[in-house]
Amino acid sequence: MNLQQPWTIRDYQMKKSFLLPAIALIAVSCSKPADNFIWERTFGEGAAYFIKTTPDSGIVSGGKTNGSPYLIKLRKDKSTAFEFRSSRNGLFSSVWFNTSFYVAGGSSNGMMLLACFGKDGTMIWDTLLAAGFKIRTTGLVFSGNGNIAAVGSAMPDSVETGSSGILFVRFDTAGNIMQKKETTEANFAAAGKITDDLSGNILIPLTRKKPYSKAQASVAKYSYEFNKLWETDLYNNTDFGAASRGIISDAQGNVYVAGNTELASGESVLNTSFLVSLSPSGSLRWKKYLEKTNSGTALIFDENGSLMMLNANCFIVNLADPADGSDEGIIRMFDVCNSKETDVSGNDLDLFYDGNILVAGSKGGTYYLALKSFQQ
Repeated sequence: MNLQQPWTIRDYQMKKSFLLPAIALIAVSCSKPADNFIWERTFGEGAAYFIKTTPDSGIVSGGKTNGSPYLIKLRKDKSTAFEFRSSRNGLFSSVWFNTSFYVAGGSSNGMMLLACFGKDGTMIWDTLLAAGFKIRTTGLVFSGNGNIAAVGSAMPDSVETGSSGILFVRFDTAGNIMQKKETTEANFAAAGKITDDLSGNILIPLTRKKPYSKAQASVAKYSYEFNKLWETDLYNNTDFGAASRGIISDAQGNVYVAGNTELASGESVLNTSFLVSLSPSGSLRWKKYLEKTNSGTALIFDENGSLMMLNANCFIVNLADPADGSDEGIIRMFDVCNSKETDVSGNDLDLFYDGNILVAGSKGGTYYLALKSFQQ
């Protein structure tokens, strides 16, 4: 699929040799990024947690509306192909799909919620899976042979009481459970978004919290059989809180994790988003601090191979070189948005078929999707 390349700040830096009037014109246009929204829409009270471009150049998104799991499929022109509102309470936090099925993972009443839909949006089946601890979010990855792996846990930005852990499930599109495994933790543990390493292993950003200490951030790799292969601490200072939320891997097996950590700034402590890279074996390659009073929530690669990290507050997107984490620009979704005081929160992003940026989250307490252009 040939995609039109999105405009980034890196492209602007290559144009510095232009005449001053041209530079001034670009500067004026860049000062009003809010004018470049191609499309935006809300879908009632709630929040979107997942967004992805589909093979037919449409959009699929999952989240919650009015306290219930919600799934929507949009056509290429952004008209609604189908939408599903569950009668259960809870949410959908992840969606896997092919040309025949849409499989959504989430939670309801503290249990893992799995549901399968036909290509027309008709629900084929749904099921709830209980664990010895509360499930609030579920991530899905394809595990081969027609099977899907699900990882359920508490949410990274919550602090559940009682027992905690991670629920691993492998199932097929018919709803047959092939494997189920619980990993019970003595202290609070929560998984962020998950991904795979193209070899059947599952990569999980983790947030852990011991009694009387602040949360700590790590990342772990689990085998196809759901056995832990390694775990690496990213931020483990008990005096400064941290959480791991987004993750992606590249063709070489390198791992990239986004999240947030507290940093001392004079006499105060600021929450700052981070971007970290590790080798396939879990050793640290590089670590970068990015937006203050923010948190990295999702990662993708753009068409040039740069990392794009979505920050929660104000939907700010950082671009970085995956080789060393060096800054390659910043994309601000809104002309005016204060990260310290905002009702705009980004949870996921993707590239649309034309190379523009899809974002999903919440705006003013509503389920919010938008398509943003950064082309001249």
